[in-house]
Amino acid sequence: MDANITELDALQRTLNHAIDTFRRELAAAKLPPLSLNATKPHPLDDCTYLPPPRLYEARRLALASIGQLKSLLQFPFEKVVEEAYGVYDQACLDVMIHTGLVECLAGASDRQKGLHVSEIQKALDIDSRKLTIILRYLSTGCWVRETDEGVFTLNRPSLELLQGTNGRRFLSNPHGPGLASALVEWLQHPEWKYSDSVTHTPVQIVHKTDLPIFDWLKTRPDDLFLVAEGIRSFGDAHVRGVIADYPWGSLEGQTVVDCGGGQGSLAVQLAKSFPDLRFIIQDLPEVVVLAKANIDSQLPAAQVEGQVLAETQDFFTPQTRKDMIGPMLTLNIADAAGPKSKLIIIETVSVPGISQGPNTLGPQIMGLDTLNDDAYQPVSPPPFIPANLGGLEETRRIRWIPDHKGVSLAS
Repeated sequence: MDANITELDALQRTLNHAIDTFRRELAAAKLPPLSLNATKPHPLDDCTYLPPPRLYEARRLALASIGQLKSLLQFPFEKVVEEAYGVYDQACLDVMIHTGLVECLAGASDRQKGLHVSEIQKALDIDSRKLTIILRYLSTGCWVRETDEGVFTLNRPSLELLQGTNGRRFLSNPHGPGLASALVEWLQHPEWKYSDSVTHTPVQIVHKTDLPIFDWLKTRPDDLFLVAEGIRSFGDAHVRGVIADYPWGSLEGQTVVDCGGGQGSLAVQLAKSFPDLRFIIQDLPEVVVLAKANIDSQLPAAQVEGQVLAETQDFFTPQTRKDMIGPMLTLNIADAAGPKSKLIIIETVSVPGISQGPNTLGPQIMGLDTLNDDAYQPVSPPPFIPANLGGLEETRRIRWIPDHKGVSLAS
């Protein structure tokens, strides 16, 4: 690449290449074109669909390019204003799901046309003038579409807000905005600013409690269920990739301990695909109750036959299981691990967001054209795209594990 190329030209080139690749891969996979105006989800929207690596990475690279281009082209003051109004994004989505608005729009006799705000007012008993402001705000984020003045219909993204979807379950957790509002106070707290204690977090500030988050949730079982559902929805949305990206079949006959396994969605899906493996889900007592119920509903015979079990584990005490295959890692697990143990880290890792110019890129570049369908591999970030696009530095973030625990890392 020309070392003198401008950011605008480099980002445009990257975006064009990513979109061209995405279009070709979409056709190769025999998938229909994307449309925001669709009244049904696209096959790519289904969390059980596993896209080819090149299609997946082309999409990620296109989105990364669009994000950089937007910040490059946008006036800084406009960016500030947009971020300030961002607090209303989730607030308006909450209106969609908590007032019945999304179901009301989904029930329109003509989903392409939608409903007039007067019809929505009659159905929901909400002021149509106020609804119009909220719906027009949502239309700027492509959640709804105004087909005529005062007439609104759902867009493809808003189908993910309907009952039974992962998006709806994820948004059901009511505590995110409140915790975010406490970040400044938490960072500057005179007694907590350098503390790693589980009792020195935004949870204690917002909810005025001395209890750690999970102990606090024990006192609020309804909230515990919503938080557990939100965590489960995130796992369900990515479970196909987790199943595909690790050679679970090579562990034939072994026991997999899912530490912090929540309601057991990953273990249940793995058990369906690999019946020769045995799974133990470990979590807090209140969550184990939910896990057992989930196992019974998904694999009724699994607990009786011992293929999938759920047990209580305090993650602040020594791990009792040895010679295990563990999809999550804590210090106590590393202490307990036997010589045949494998610890599989499944986590979102915060990596440096460094971007490189065109004349500083190394020779080992993994581009879209070099990917294949054999195994997933993230692309290398092109010029002016942050390095955290592909999460290429995960091992650097977990280097302290072998340094402190005597275990080795394998990619």
